[in-house]
Amino acid sequence: MAGPSTPSEPDYYDLLGISPVATESEIRRAYRKTSILYHPDKVEPTPANLDKFHLLQIALNVLTTPDEKTKYDQTREAKLRRAAEHAKLEANRQRLKEDLEQAEAAAATSGVSVGMGRAPKRSWTEREVKIANIKEENRRRMAEIKARRAQDAEEARGRLERDQREREEKEEKERREQNGDRDDDADGGNEAMDRSVKLRWVKEGEGLEIDQDSIQDEFAVGEVESVVMLKDKRRRLEGRKEKATMGTAVVVFATLAAARKAVRRGPWDGIESVNWAKEKEAPT
Repeated sequence: MAGPSTPSEPDYYDLLGISPVATESEIRRAYRKTSILYHPDKVEPTPANLDKFHLLQIALNVLTTPDEKTKYDQTREAKLRRAAEHAKLEANRQRLKEDLEQAEAAAATSGVSVGMGRAPKRSWTEREVKIANIKEENRRRMAEIKARRAQDAEEARGRLERDQREREEKEEKERREQNGDRDDDADGGNEAMDRSVKLRWVKEGEGLEIDQDSIQDEFAVGEVESVVMLKDKRRRLEGRKEKATMGTAVVVFATLAAARKAVRRGPWDGIESVNWAKEKEAPT
């Protein structure tokens, strides 16, 4: 379902060419397919292309973060509902106008009657009264719509402020925990390892297209600190006689919470396993 959009408020689903019920994998796949058309490394970095690329990154970040997606969907549905109400109101107004014009035409036609008499024409005063009634009804409905919009905006502002406070408190707690880890470890190396996740995949088919950029694109903007590609390894897989070439990468996340989220999410299309980097690799 397409939604209304403006230059300042684009519809993220329209932007990615997907349905509002698309899965996270479908959202990320659509992002990779669309963003390459505007990526500064792939096309001329004009202001328009850079703006579009930035909007795509925002859309990916919002639609793949559950809390943000819920808020966006609620706001989007409210806009669609208001647009539908406005369209219904406009259709009502147009229908009443057409009915009035038809009545006026019928009255004018019936005025040319046989004989000396003429049927009385509808007075302009009566017509103006009907038009005034229509306008008054439209004003009343618009006032109701504006009141609902103001209430929706106030509720949305309250939710955003509450979510912002909770997010800041959570981030502050994570920072304190991370700072405590660094105090216990003089060289600070273990702290980065705590936020590191190891990915493995078979370098066949879609796996041949997995690289540093595609891995980075799987996560929201700002979540990943760095992606390190490790040396390929040969491994014997269950059910196969010959060993397969396995790709390996370590993703260092900006926060421990982001790393935990990635591990909970688990493998995705093309990726065979997602584990903590500290875990020992099983013998081949």
